Amino acid sequence: MTDLELLEKYEPVLRFAKSERFFPMAVEPYLEQCSIFPSGPHGAAESFAHLNEPLIKRIGRLKSEQYFLRFVNKPLNDSDAWVWWGVLSVIGIVAAWSAAGLAGVETAIPFSLLTALIIFMLASPIRLRIIPAALAAIFFVVLEIAPIWFFIHPREFLSLTVEYLILLPIYLIILFYFSVRTMKFILERIIPEGPGMIMDMLSQATEKIAQEAYLQYIKILKEEPAPVYYGRILYEMDEQKNKWTILQYHFFYAFNDWRLAVNGINHHEGDWEMVAVYLKNDLPYSVLFSQHGAGSIEKWQTVIKAVNKQGILTLHPVVYVALGSHANYSKPEVIRSPSMYKPGRLQRLLFWTDGLIHYLFLLFNQNQKARQIALQEISIKHTAFLAEDAFINLRDEVDHYVISLPMELASGDGFRLGFQGDTLRERILRSSSYLKRTLSDRETMYPNVKEWQRVLLNSEPDWVQYKGLWGVKSMLNDESGPPGPKWDKPKKDQAGVQERIRWSRPLAWLAELEKKIR
Repeated sequence: MTDLELLEKYEPVLRFAKSERFFPMAVEPYLEQCSIFPSGPHGAAESFAHLNEPLIKRIGRLKSEQYFLRFVNKPLNDSDAWVWWGVLSVIGIVAAWSAAGLAGVETAIPFSLLTALIIFMLASPIRLRIIPAALAAIFFVVLEIAPIWFFIHPREFLSLTVEYLILLPIYLIILFYFSVRTMKFILERIIPEGPGMIMDMLSQATEKIAQEAYLQYIKILKEEPAPVYYGRILYEMDEQKNKWTILQYHFFYAFNDWRLAVNGINHHEGDWEMVAVYLKNDLPYSVLFSQHGAGSIEKWQTVIKAVNKQGILTLHPVVYVALGSHANYSKPEVIRSPSMYKPGRLQRLLFWTDGLIHYLFLLFNQNQKARQIALQEISIKHTAFLAEDAFINLRDEVDHYVISLPMELASGDGFRLGFQGDTLRERILRSSSYLKRTLSDRETMYPNVKEWQRVLLNSEPDWVQYKGLWGVKSMLNDESGPPGPKWDKPKKDQAGVQERIRWSRPLAWLAELEKKIR
């Protein structure tokens, strides 16, 4: 049996969430869209020797790790919009002065500033989802403030009695109503977006870049519709003379849009993930799953396997891919806890802020029984409400899960890739049970090919030797692109980079994961 035949025999089936936007692809079309930049003095010095070489040839010849790729190179801030805004604002203010004098200017300037705000939000790289909420809040505020102008300017056709004894009370009632609605809207729609907006402001992979990456990926998908995995086989012998055959399946994704897809933790260009099947003395032993730079293990006996049309189990493990983050799981999973990931201090602060926001949300919106019960439980159990886990199991009729950051959703109710058998026997969850409709039903485009294109990595093509990042380098480590399948992330006070443990020492990786489950 050839290496490709052996890989095909055990190749995994991937089940994605319904609204997943990125799927395993070949690296060449990605590299054709990328630019490369040095991220340090060694990279800058070395890059001069390869200036005239195509990126796809150059990338494997670079010796330094001080580089990063940029997939989205399209400028996202349109200066023409600001030029037109300035010209039209001047024309509008002059016309308003000519038509109505100072009163016309008072009307034209706020309108011009509102237009500038709209342009800024549309051109800004931060948090597209906050735009509709912000505009609605501004609309409410304007409705509250505009009548003040009416009362401070006397009207000859209205008596003071009518104006202050009839119209003013009506206005105050309306003002109170809109004030309550505005505060509720801000608490529900704007403030919860704050943590994600902060991450976008500090990130080089913002929500707008995620949207642009999706559009670029769609163009690639139309020309290269076949999903790809990069297979690699290693043969090892342990101290007890057991013969091990390790089948590695490497998957490359153009973008990790975890935060945009499911209110997750991070965004970054490029994403390398892996599933490995371990054979011990030629018999299946376990399956290892990559998850956020770490991994998990499942014994072969308990792995969910694809079933053929005759109802017989095959040798194809079913893998559930988390929405946006592409972490791999052995069964349908919904994880709502920071324990799934080791966040940095800033992300911990955002979790704390998120807990406070949602506690205030519950406190000021007790109209639903589930929220009232939640507050009673917090009081009785003396729960630390600022901890995200305080509401880990709480759901209500409107908000589904109350806390928005973070969530790992491997539902499996979307695109299915790999061996096509009796798919109805495979367990799934419904994304719509855990996400708001705007997220669970977001626009996506599935590959029109459901079978794998297999590429053998044992010969190690040139791009495998590239030690830099497969996406933009960010000031936030978790927002930077990942290294390739062979290399680990560079560590502080360490010259160069080391090979990943799962690449060069697969039995050590197995032992490490087995130790965690003992």
